Amino acid sequence: MSTNQKIVVWNCRGAANKAFFRYCKQYIDRHKPCMLVIVEKRCDPLKLHKSFMRLGFDSMESVDNSGFARGIIIAWKSWELNVQLCDKDEQFLHTKINIDRNCTWNFTAIYARPNEVSKKKLWEDLEKLAQNINDPWMVAGDFNDIAHVTEKKGGVQASSQRCGRMRGRMDNCNLSDLEARGPKFTWRGPVFHGGQRIYEKLDRAITNDEWRLKFPDSFVKVLTRVEFSDHHPILISLYEECYSYQQRPFRFETAWIMNETYVNMLHDSWKEDNSIINNLKNVVDGIENWKFNSFDQIKRIKSALIRRLNGVQHKLQLHDNRGGMRRLEVKLQGELSNILNQEELMWY
Repeated sequence: MSTNQKIVVWNCRGAANKAFFRYCKQYIDRHKPCMLVIVEKRCDPLKLHKSFMRLGFDSMESVDNSGFARGIIIAWKSWELNVQLCDKDEQFLHTKINIDRNCTWNFTAIYARPNEVSKKKLWEDLEKLAQNINDPWMVAGDFNDIAHVTEKKGGVQASSQRCGRMRGRMDNCNLSDLEARGPKFTWRGPVFHGGQRIYEKLDRAITNDEWRLKFPDSFVKVLTRVEFSDHHPILISLYEECYSYQQRPFRFETAWIMNETYVNMLHDSWKEDNSIINNLKNVVDGIENWKFNSFDQIKRIKSALIRRLNGVQHKLQLHDNRGGMRRLEVKLQGELSNILNQEELMWY
């Protein structure tokens, strides 16, 4: 059984937008999840099928809400796990996941509509599911609610009654928060009176006790937010991450031949007066140098920008900064957008 099982959950309105693929791809490339959950997609799920295939996911289930105005999509890699649809409604999609014979668990993706009547209905549905679940169970998505007053910053003070209601609903389903790492808040709201930005923790993963016994090292990581969405994606890891550096074998990429500088490099590397062996060595060296200074350079710049953005967003959540830090985030978001455009042009 693979110990690299990860799920990315992202509230991403307007997923049919052409920019969705390039922004989503950088999360997929970095974290390599076996499942991707998109909520509040606001589009026909069939329009996203091609994008999911290009991102490496060959299977998909969805639930539509109010003529695509909300909705949930789950996409996964069928060679890594088996997903069986068990139940769905406007605000949730309930599945049973099988990784191997000894690893079966329940997963429910949710998008809670912001009004209280709809949220009450969602939790009633989850309580019904809970009554028939004895195996490990995780519920993840945008709950459009907070469980503690400290999960909101800026604007009108959070209601303790609202928070207590959320905690009570989780208790009724025997669910509790999974450990979260990274930025405290997952949603960046509008600027309130006086210039304060509103932040809340709306996106989370909650599990039952059986889940924690099955996956004791599981955790949630709040990822860097990109300008395409007001929500940070959350990365759910079933196992503690283990980093081991291994030199990646050389792999030819078809996209290279579409790049004019690659063709020029080949011509410059092959000399008619050299032996075949020397020419082949020159070509290998030329490819490595060309790749390092072109494709790999884009990746290095992108990684550095994401790290800087993560630090800036963390500081903005901790301290109210109306000037320099906000302008820096806008600047970095613009640079990231440009570099993702370059990367897309190089590959596609």
